[in-house]
Amino acid sequence: MEAIRNKNMKPILEDNAKSLNYGELPEVWRVPEIERFSLRKTLYDYQRDALENAARALYRFYGEEKAWRLGESPRANRDRKRRFVQSVYAGHTIMPFEIKEYENEADRRNQRRNPVFKILSEYMDPQGDAIYYYQLINRMCFWMATGSGKTLVMVKIIEYLRHLKERQQIPPHNILVLAPSEHLIKQIRLTIEEFNEEGLNIDLVPLREFGKARQARLGDVETVYYHRSDNLSDVQKDALTDYRLYENGGKWFVLLDEAHKGGKEDSKRQAYYALMAREGFLFNFSATFTDKEDIVTTVKKYNLQEFIQNGHGKNIYLNESEYQAFKNRGKEVGGEKKKQIVLKSLITLAHASRQVARLRYDTGNDEIYHLPLMLTLVNSVNTNIEDDSNDLWVFFQVLRQIAEGGIDETLFNAARDELLQDWRGAQLLFGGGGKADEETLVGDDPASVENMTISDLREKVFLSRRPGRLQIIRGKESDKELAFQLINADRPFAMFRIGDTSRWRNEFLVGFEETTALQEQGFFDSLETSDITILMGSRAFFESWDSKRPNIINFINIGGTDAKKFVVQAVGRGVRIEPLPNERRRLGSLAPQKQGVLQDCAGKVGPLETLFLFATNRNAINSVLDGMDAERGNSYERVTGFKRAKRPEVNGKEMPLLVPEYQQEADKRVKTKFTLGENTLARFRRWLDNTPDSVFVVRDGLTPQQINSLREEVKERDSFRINQDKEYDSLPFLQERLLSHLSVNAQTAKGMRALNEQEGNEDIMHFREVRANLGSQALETLNEKIKKVAQGRVEGDEYNSLLRKHLEGEISRDEFEAYTQGQPEASFDERLKIKHVAAHYYLPMVTASEPAKADFIKHIIKVESEVTFLNALDEWLQGEGNTPQWDAWMFSKLDESLDKVHIPYFDGKVNEYRRFLPDFVFWMCKDDQYQIVFVDPKGVAHASSYHKIDGYEALFEEQGQCREFSTRFPLAKNVKVKLLLFNPDPDQSPSRKYARYWRDHGHPEAVFD
Repeated sequence: MEAIRNKNMKPILEDNAKSLNYGELPEVWRVPEIERFSLRKTLYDYQRDALENAARALYRFYGEEKAWRLGESPRANRDRKRRFVQSVYAGHTIMPFEIKEYENEADRRNQRRNPVFKILSEYMDPQGDAIYYYQLINRMCFWMATGSGKTLVMVKIIEYLRHLKERQQIPPHNILVLAPSEHLIKQIRLTIEEFNEEGLNIDLVPLREFGKARQARLGDVETVYYHRSDNLSDVQKDALTDYRLYENGGKWFVLLDEAHKGGKEDSKRQAYYALMAREGFLFNFSATFTDKEDIVTTVKKYNLQEFIQNGHGKNIYLNESEYQAFKNRGKEVGGEKKKQIVLKSLITLAHASRQVARLRYDTGNDEIYHLPLMLTLVNSVNTNIEDDSNDLWVFFQVLRQIAEGGIDETLFNAARDELLQDWRGAQLLFGGGGKADEETLVGDDPASVENMTISDLREKVFLSRRPGRLQIIRGKESDKELAFQLINADRPFAMFRIGDTSRWRNEFLVGFEETTALQEQGFFDSLETSDITILMGSRAFFESWDSKRPNIINFINIGGTDAKKFVVQAVGRGVRIEPLPNERRRLGSLAPQKQGVLQDCAGKVGPLETLFLFATNRNAINSVLDGMDAERGNSYERVTGFKRAKRPEVNGKEMPLLVPEYQQEADKRVKTKFTLGENTLARFRRWLDNTPDSVFVVRDGLTPQQINSLREEVKERDSFRINQDKEYDSLPFLQERLLSHLSVNAQTAKGMRALNEQEGNEDIMHFREVRANLGSQALETLNEKIKKVAQGRVEGDEYNSLLRKHLEGEISRDEFEAYTQGQPEASFDERLKIKHVAAHYYLPMVTASEPAKADFIKHIIKVESEVTFLNALDEWLQGEGNTPQWDAWMFSKLDESLDKVHIPYFDGKVNEYRRFLPDFVFWMCKDDQYQIVFVDPKGVAHASSYHKIDGYEALFEEQGQCREFSTRFPLAKNVKVKLLLFNPDPDQSPSRKYARYWRDHGHPEAVFD
C-alpha cells in the first residue's frame, strides 16, 4: 500500500476541516440540533466541535466541487477520492508504504504475497504492485480521550448520516458499527437506547441478519447493523464471520470503536474494515492513535492532554523520585525498594479514601466524588511461582505481608515520609493543574498523611484495622476473577481480573481458605458501587471499561513494543472525574452555580482529582513517560501572555468600540431568487399540479398557506435563477428547501452596540485560543516573549509618573521594572514577529515571518495577503507626515472560525444567509463622527465577493451612500460603516459595478479616508 508521510504526524484533516467556516456550510450540511443528545444529556463544546469537523470533512468529500449524485459510477467515487487527497493532503508527500524500492524480482514477489495486499487487491485495482492510499482515503478518525463521550459522538454521527441520506447528499448506504468486545457493544446499545428516548429511533441489528427479510418497524427508524470487530475473518464459523459474505460491494458507512486495536499496517482486519467502506466512508474512534495513517486523518483531536488541561479529567502525577533513582543508579530496584513503592501507593490510596470520607461527612452528601480505587497492572500473571518475573505474584506477596501484619513499622514510616517529600514541588504531567503544590496532592490537611499509621492504612485499604489472614472468594460463574477478604472483615477489599484464575487457585493459592460469593453479579461488574479498593490484573482488562474510581495506578514491569500504547490507554481509564452527579469536570472548572454543596471544599478535593502513577522499574517509568510524550508531541498547547490593549482617550473620554447589531424583519422577505435547474423546475411544477392539497396536509404536514406559497412561486420562471448544476433528484427535499427559502426573512442593521468583552461570550476572542505545537521549553520561551512584548516599554511622561510612584512608595521596585523594562518587539525562531502595536485590540500582534512555515501555530496572522497588508500599513504609518486624520483609532484582526463580528449576506447559490467575516475591523472617531471600516486584504474579484458586497450594501448603504446611524455613545453620535477589499492580483479586475470597493495593495492609507 502507500500512505502519507508526515514527519510530525499532525492531524492534517482536522486543520483542513477548520479552514471551512462551519456557519457558511449549506444548511443541509449542518448537523441538526447539534447540542441535543437525549432528555438528560446535551453535548459538551468539544463534542459539538467534533461533529462540526466531521460535517466539514464530509462536505469536502461529498459536497464540494463535483457533488455526489444518485446513480453515479464507482469511477466517479475514485475520482472523488483523488480530488479529496489533492484538496486536503496537498503538500504532504505521498510515498510507498510497506512497498520498498525493489532491488530484485524476489522482493516484488514477496510484496505480492503480503496478506494485506492480497486482501485489498482482490477488490481494488492495484497499480503495479501498490494499492494507492487515495483508494483508502475515505476515512476520518476521532482521537478522543477515555471518558470524553466518544460514544455520544458516534451516535450523533449515525443521526447525521441518516439526515444526509434522506436529503440525497451522500449515498444511501447502510451503517455498520464495529466494536472489539461484548462490553463495548453493550455500552453502545445502552447509549442508543437513551438517544432513542427522543428523536431518531435507531434499530440495532446483528450483522448476520443483513440481507434477511425483516419486519418493518413503525415510525422514523434507521436500521444500524453491528458486529464484533475482532470476529470479522475470512472464514465462517460459530464465532467468526466471513467478511466476504457481508462486504456488500463496499457500500457501508462503517463506525469502528477502539480503532487502534490491530492498527498496524499488516493487520488483516484493518483491511476488512477498509474494504467494507471502500464505496462509503470509514469513521474510526479511539482514545489512542499512534499510527501515522490514523493521526493524519484525525478530524478531531481531543486526546488525554487536552482533556485534562480543559478540566474534564483528573490531574496526572508521576512519582518522580523513583525515576530519578533509576536514572542515577542505572540499575533495577531491589526487593525492599519495591515494598516501599507498594507502600507509597497504598498510603496514597488510604489518604484519598480518608479525604472522600471527610468530604461526605462535612457536606452530608454521599453522592459526591467516588470511592478511590487502586489499579495494579502487570506484564505477567501465570509464569512459574518461583520465577521473579511473575509480576502479579510479587505484588500479591507484598500486599499479603501488609494485610497479615508482616511489614516493619520503620519501613512504613520511611515510605510515608518519603512520599510527602516527593509531593512537595512536584510537576503534574501535561500541566493539567500547573505545578503540583502540596495542597493539590495532600489537600488542606497534611496531618492526614503525616500522622497515618499502619492501622489507619489497613482500615481504609483492607477494610479492617487489625491484621488477618487472607481468604479467597470465588464468583459464581466467572473464571476470570477472584476476590480477597481478611478473615476478620465482613467484605472483600481486592480482586484479580485475569484471563483464567484456575492455575492460581490450583498452584499459587494452595492452603488459602476459599468460599463462594453470595452475590449474583460479578465483582468486576459491580465495581462502581462496591467497597473493593484494589483491582489487580494484566493488560486484559484495561480496555472496554470506564470508571471514575481509579486514583492510583501501579505499573509493574510494563514494557515491550506495545507498552507506549498500553500505558496511555491505561492512564486514560483512570482520568474520569465526577465531583457531582453528571458534572464531569474538576471542581475548579465547574461554573460557580454548579459547584453546589462543594462551594467551600476546594482544599479537600486535590487527592480525589489526581491520578497518582507509581512504577517498580525503569522500563515501566520510561513507558509512562514515552506514552505521555507521545500525547504531548501531537498537541497544540495554548499560548499565553496576550492582553487587551488600553483604549485611546479623547478629551478624557475613552473611545468606544462599536459593532453593528442585526435583526430579522418579520414581514420582509429576502429579495433573492432561488437557484434551480430547468429540468427540476419542470418536474416540480408537474409534481405540484398532480398532488392534491390533502396529500400535502396529511403526508407532509403543510398548511394551506404553505401550499399556496409553493404553487404561486413556481408559476413564474422569474422567481428562479436557472442553473443546470442545481438539479435535485428528490422532489420532497426540494420542497423542503423551497419552503425554507420562502420563509427566510431579510436581515437588517438595527443599530450599533458596544463590543461584547464578557469572557465566554466575547465578540473577539481568538487571541485566547492561540495554540502552538512546540516542546515544553520552546513553548515557555514563546509565552515569555509574548508577555514581555504585550507589556511594552513605558516612556516619556508615563515613565516619569511611574518613577514618582516608585520613589513615593506607591509601587514596588519589581512593579516599576515590570512596567519600564518591557520590549516593543521580538522574534521567535525567525518564524514569528511579535510586536507591541498599541492601536491593535490585543497585545502583542503576532505575524508569521514566512507564512508557509507557520503551520505549528494557530490563530495568529499568517495568511500572506494579511501579512502584506499589515507590513504596508506599518510602513505608511512610519512615513514622515503620514498620520490618520482622526482623533483616535484602533483595529483588530478577525478570525472567521472563532470571532463573531461579521456582515450577514444572502448566498443565492445555497439559498440562505451566511456570515462574511472580513480579516480586519478598524474603528476611528473625530469629533462626534465615528467610522467602522471592514477590511479584507485577500478580496478577489469574483462572484463570491459580489454576494458579500451585496450583503454589505443592503445593510449599510442607501442609494450608493453610506447610511448614518445615531447612537448615545460618547465620541460616536453619528456612525458609518464602510467596506474595503484589497486586490492582491492586479490582473483580476473587479466588475465595474463593484470597482469602488477595491483598493490597490500599495495604498493602505485608504482605510482612513
